[in-house]
Parts: sequence; C-alpha cells; structure tokens
Amino acid sequence: MNKSTIIRTLVFEALQGYKYNNIAIPVFDEIVNPNVPIPSVNGAQEVYIVLQDQQEYYNAVQNVCHSRTNNDLTIRVVTKWGLIGSKQLCEDISNEILALIRTKRGESLLPDSNVQRINLSMSRAISEVTQSNLSFSFITILNFIYNG
Repeated sequence: MNKSTIIRTLVFEALQGYKYNNIAIPVFDEIVNPNVPIPSVNGAQEVYIVLQDQQEYYNAVQNVCHSRTNNDLTIRVVTKWGLIGSKQLCEDISNEILALIRTKRGESLLPDSNVQRINLSMSRAISEVTQSNLSFSFITILNFIYNG
C-alpha cells in the first residue's frame, strides 16, 4: 500500500466518530459527499472536515532497514455561516483534532508504529464572503515522518 494512503487512512479512521459539543462532524477524503448530511454547530450552518493535498518525499535521514519518508497531509476544518460568524469554531475544532492524532511534542497517537513523528508544518485561517454567506476554514498541514 502507498505510504500516503496509509497515512490518510490512519488519520481518517482516527477522526471517525469525532464530535464537537456532542455533534458528530463528518470527515471527507478530498471531496465533500453531497449525500452526507452536514450538521449545524454553535450557530454555524455547516461544519465539516476535509483531508486533502498529500505529498510524499524522502526524509534526509535514512536507515538501513526501511526507507524513511516525509508525508504531508492537509486537514481543513470548514464552518459556513449566514452573514455573521466567527473563525473561533474552526480553530477550536482544529485544536481538538490535533490532540487526537499527536501530542504537543509531535509524538504520534496513531496506532501505526511506523509513524515516528507528526510535525506541524503550517496552519492558517481563511475567510470567504459572499452576499449571503460567510465561511471560515482553518487549514493545518502536518508532516508525518514514516519509517517503513
């Protein structure tokens, strides 16, 4: 199995059943499935998570037994509102997601022992505005160091 697929599957499985304020938040692989109901949470009309934009490249430090790779994965938390909203909700959800898959020091909480570290590469908030809606996304790019 491709290492990117392994990483994405581990994260997807870790986030299945994730709830914010006791409301299940759906997780999608690249594309939002229009057949899946999107919940309303804390005033946001829609809240969901998308795993997207993966890449894999060799790590600078190699060992004799296995190739060591860096595997980047973007986790996007999306909140859609009417004309008034806050990016705080997507930031809070993103922080909880990180706590499910890694420690604050970057140690992996995923069940695969081949994931040695999970480093935060970048995080940022993006806002989008239309005449009738407001949307905030919190984007987190994680670097998974995989030895296998």
